[in-house]
Amino acid sequence: MRQTVYTATFEDAVPDRITAVTGSGDSYVRMIRPFNGSNVLGMFNNTLVTLELEDLPSHNMIYVEFDFYAHDGWEGNKISSNGIVDVWNIQVNGQLQLSTTFSNTPENKQSYPDWIGGGVPAPPRANSIDTLVTGFCAYDFKRNGSSKYRIVFSRPHSDNKLLLQFNDALQGSTCNKSWSIDNIHIETITN
Repeated sequence: MRQTVYTATFEDAVPDRITAVTGSGDSYVRMIRPFNGSNVLGMFNNTLVTLELEDLPSHNMIYVEFDFYAHDGWEGNKISSNGIVDVWNIQVNGQLQLSTTFSNTPENKQSYPDWIGGGVPAPPRANSIDTLVTGFCAYDFKRNGSSKYRIVFSRPHSDNKLLLQFNDALQGSTCNKSWSIDNIHIETITN
């Protein structure tokens, strides 16, 4: 049995269960922005976004689906003196679900859909569902300035609380590279 426990399209407002904090500890005031004919949660850079759900019905699996946008100059698996340049993570109740990289630059490969260091590096924009989206800032004039991905996963989960966190370790300014999410859908599953 599947039961929808959360859906957000961000067309009206930020749901009260979502918070976003910058790397310096400041809370985001403006999290909803128009983009690509819709509203998205984002234009984040060095940010932790948290979605917390409580009082979930009895279940043994959780299903999560959302759209992820990598905006502007993501450099994938490029290495700097601080390590890999553009890392993005998902955590579920404090456990890593995915740690990966994305690339919008033709000279750099990316890890997605795999973990960093897992499998063979993929070409830029691999597995994206739309590459003809304009950028958000630095590439806002480019028809392929952002890449859109549909991220879907399910995993064992039986807690009555769900703490879903997205964070990045992007190097560069928000205008140079950022990310957004949209159309979050979460279900509990009972097998």
